[in-house]
Amino acid sequence: MNERTQTTSDPTLKPLYARSVVNSFGSGAVSPFLSVYAVQLGASASDMGWFQSITNLSPSVMQIPWGELSDRMGRRVPFLLVGGLITAFLWIPVVFVTSAKQLIVWIAVQSILGSMAIPTWTALIADLIPLSTRGAVAASLNRWTAVGSLGATLLSGYLMFTMGGTPQQILFIPFCIAIVCGAVSSLIIFYVKEKPHPRVGGSLLFGVVDVAKQMKSVPYFSRYCLVSVIFGFFMSVSWPLFSITLVHVLGASMLEVALLSVIEGAIVIAFQPWAGRLVDRIGRKALLIITRMGLVLVPLFYAFTPHIYCLFVLNSVLGVLTAFGNTAMLAYQLDVTPEEYRGSFTAFYNLTTGITYFVGCLVGGYLSDYLLGIVGIVLAIQIVYVVSAVGRAIGALTYISIREPYEYPSTLKRELLEVMQKIPH
Repeated sequence: MNERTQTTSDPTLKPLYARSVVNSFGSGAVSPFLSVYAVQLGASASDMGWFQSITNLSPSVMQIPWGELSDRMGRRVPFLLVGGLITAFLWIPVVFVTSAKQLIVWIAVQSILGSMAIPTWTALIADLIPLSTRGAVAASLNRWTAVGSLGATLLSGYLMFTMGGTPQQILFIPFCIAIVCGAVSSLIIFYVKEKPHPRVGGSLLFGVVDVAKQMKSVPYFSRYCLVSVIFGFFMSVSWPLFSITLVHVLGASMLEVALLSVIEGAIVIAFQPWAGRLVDRIGRKALLIITRMGLVLVPLFYAFTPHIYCLFVLNSVLGVLTAFGNTAMLAYQLDVTPEEYRGSFTAFYNLTTGITYFVGCLVGGYLSDYLLGIVGIVLAIQIVYVVSAVGRAIGALTYISIREPYEYPSTLKRELLEVMQKIPH
């Protein structure tokens, strides 16, 4: 049995897989519908800018202190347990909101308090998985996460499609699923056997400046943060508009919204094993460049699609990009973060990208509202979509400047040639 097989089937990793599936099932029951829910509650383009901004920034606000505290304690499990339970039970007040602004406030509170689980989860994965199989195991975890999310999204979409009533009423059962699954997934983490890792000494400063100073000694990580910020800004500019397009332009039902996520999730599951093997063979950089460039298609499709069915095609392509892109992104991030500061560096990365998404979403939302009064809703959002697409293309090219910290046994060109040779002529 080779090392990859041993690692991906290691019984000590089974709690990670179980937690991923159960947690993603709870998240998948609600998360794909939250932005549509906000629009149904009367959110404008600028409101959606705030909604997307808050949902991206709020989880990042407290990640620096949680990540640093985790590094200093040498523990990850307590943070995952408490953070998961907080996230689960704060779905309860969200059930009773009556306006988009109330929804934004409660999602912000949930994100801030539950954020302790985000950097510690990434750090725990890095602690338990060796470099040689990091891509394969990351892909496997992503695949099982997609399985849980896909099943829950399809179930929720069907339930909401068949039920009548107000937006709050049709989302009641999905919210209950999210609460129960969130609590169970948190308890599963008790079964994870943490491996000892170096504790970080010194005083507990909880400072972004302190992490920034340490980044001078990790240029690969610094460069990765920079290119992620550039790409992330233009990517997030279009986010407030997706749900507005679905509801007000295309008139999509909740079942159709669910199918968009299900199609993407099914493709992710199908391609995830190949993604893991390829990332470990050729490295991360090439796939990061290709998948980021592919994401240019997303705002262009939303800008000019005449029917929801065209978005089904888009999400099929997006599933492939997600399978390869997320695996390469997680593996590269784990590669370039120093072991002893893994929690705090992960938190710093999430904070910088969260701030970027916050600004980008607000720019997209307010720009759309401004243009709407001049050229109307359709042309207004088309202009913002095109701005996002052009910016995404520029941002994708900046990934050429990152460097691989390790050498890999193959290249993308070599792998493609081998595939071509196997095709019968």
